[in-house]
Amino acid sequence: MSTVTLTEVHISVPKTRTRALSLALIASARSAPLLDIPTELGLEILELSLAHGTPFSTLAAVSKAFSGLISRIIYRNVVIDALETMSLFYRTTKSKASDFLDAHIKSLTITIEPWRFAPTARIELEGVIAACTGLRALTFVRPGILAVPLSRRPLHRTLPSEITLQSFDTTTPFDWEHLSTTAVPVALQSPAAHLSASLTHLRISEPGDTWHSPLTILHFFGSTPHLTHFALARRMDANEANDKVFVDELRMLLVSRPKLKILVVSIFPAQWPRYFDHTVSVESSTIWMALSSVAEADKRVILVAAGLEGRKDGISWADFPPTHRNLGCQSGFWEYFRRELNIRNGEGS
Repeated sequence: MSTVTLTEVHISVPKTRTRALSLALIASARSAPLLDIPTELGLEILELSLAHGTPFSTLAAVSKAFSGLISRIIYRNVVIDALETMSLFYRTTKSKASDFLDAHIKSLTITIEPWRFAPTARIELEGVIAACTGLRALTFVRPGILAVPLSRRPLHRTLPSEITLQSFDTTTPFDWEHLSTTAVPVALQSPAAHLSASLTHLRISEPGDTWHSPLTILHFFGSTPHLTHFALARRMDANEANDKVFVDELRMLLVSRPKLKILVVSIFPAQWPRYFDHTVSVESSTIWMALSSVAEADKRVILVAAGLEGRKDGISWADFPPTHRNLGCQSGFWEYFRRELNIRNGEGS
């Protein structure tokens, strides 16, 4: 905490009243201190002001520089959780210049259930993703939309390096059906291979309704040669044969991918707890014990006892662990476990 020293100040009051200076004259006579501070510090000040309830419009009116910083805060991590929000943001992408969208929108989170997407909403969603050419992080409920090559819309765009999915389900009704008859055919082997070269962080937040092994999930995205962070989910008391495949394939991944820095595995309670002994904790489950030996042998592995349906104290799958909203869902998630790994390995925070 910084220390402020107060000194006694003597003010001499003039005998005659002088003409007061207007704010305009003062501004022209001396530079505004806030305009000289580093950009990151300015963002912190504005975020603190916004957290205390200061309206966006009030802060944006301070100066052109502040208005630009406010835009960075507003659009840095866009979260769309309703169809109405989707429509409004779709209009925004139509009204903003492409350079603005490219520079400001780096993270896009969409938590709308796939079955809610009528044809109009699907067109809007594809339009939003196509317009946000500078996206670094994309969060979605199911992987189907990723099978539509982003690069075939605008020819020059940044492909996301961080992808978060609620779960990996690729069966109806979660498949993304192409609306256009002229859509580019998608290779069945790796539907999202167009993301392979850019992908560095991949997170599957919750177990899916259908079984997909770790290698099958990765195969959906192609070879992913630059993948460094991977998160998977599995339920306790599930199919024992699939549990064995899950553990064996994780071992194969760790051996074959030396570039992989962190592998987070979240173990969830049984899907139908009334059919199982609910007094058995996740940590005492068969799958947890099997993975514990993997984690002991390789320090890159982190096991997490997850809450029912991916919620911890009311926190959504897209927001765990709870972080400042402007950090972005994935950035907070991976930073959280990076610190955990460092602490466990004795490297501090």
